[in-house]
Amino acid sequence: MTGLRYSTDGPDMALLTAVFTPFTETGEVALDTVPKQADALLGWGSAAAYVGGTAGEGASLSTAERMALAERWCEVADGRLDVIVHVGHASLAEARRLAAHAESVGARAISSVAPYFHRPDTVAALVDACAAIADAAPTLPFTYYHIPSMTGVDLRASDVLVVAREKIPTFAGVKFAHNDMVDLQRCLHLAGADHEVFVGVAKLVLAAWQWGARAAIGSVYNFAGPLFRRLLDHAARGELEQARADQQLAQQVIDAASRYGGELAGFKALGALTGVDCGGCRPPLVSPGPEQLAVLRAEVTELGFLGEDR
Repeated sequence: MTGLRYSTDGPDMALLTAVFTPFTETGEVALDTVPKQADALLGWGSAAAYVGGTAGEGASLSTAERMALAERWCEVADGRLDVIVHVGHASLAEARRLAAHAESVGARAISSVAPYFHRPDTVAALVDACAAIADAAPTLPFTYYHIPSMTGVDLRASDVLVVAREKIPTFAGVKFAHNDMVDLQRCLHLAGADHEVFVGVAKLVLAAWQWGARAAIGSVYNFAGPLFRRLLDHAARGELEQARADQQLAQQVIDAASRYGGELAGFKALGALTGVDCGGCRPPLVSPGPEQLAVLRAEVTELGFLGEDR
């Protein structure tokens, strides 16, 4: 049960955007920027906004800020765009508060990382934590967000999927943000028609499409949604050489952005260059300065990324 409106029948793949949290120059959440973000997503056909996750710097926001952000996105989406609210937290009590709030303001679904300070060390303990969060929003589909590089919880997502679908009535699937291609393939095999595996690593999109993946969630779509849409259109038409070229271009752009403050800071900078300016990142992340931005612009322009059809 994904609970989402998009259709992934046939060769298509839905792209859901892990949206940035916009900040003012003084570091407050800039809720007035959300309508521009939503319009940009709708402009190229993003299936949904994933709010308050890694790209949204959810762990750097207060609970009150996360609630305000979720509420604003649901208000702006107004039925035009699905909103998935990430509610993960080091505290299960806070995660449950965020889940209940997301349900109350009209989110389409919720998602959560594993608790990331005092961490579960067995699949059973992790699923118990997810079940407690999902239970706080009993009408919403729940997706487990597997991102070991950030949480330190490296239990196999495929094992979590098998147990969670039996124990969590609202379990919808897994957001898979890990480089373990074997475990990703295992998840895709086990998910079947009733559960979703959202590919969370941009460099694996084309490969995962060939393995049968039907949906992806990522921050890269904030600035490269049209490029990935074109990539998948090529793939659906059997134009695999062109699709591979687009995947390679996307990776070159990602690599370029990552050299300027790390992936997230670089991605937000590219977002400002290509569409909606969401400001910099919250400390301790360091955003690129004007000189670095100029160099980044030159690099991605030389790659052929900036332009009418990016």
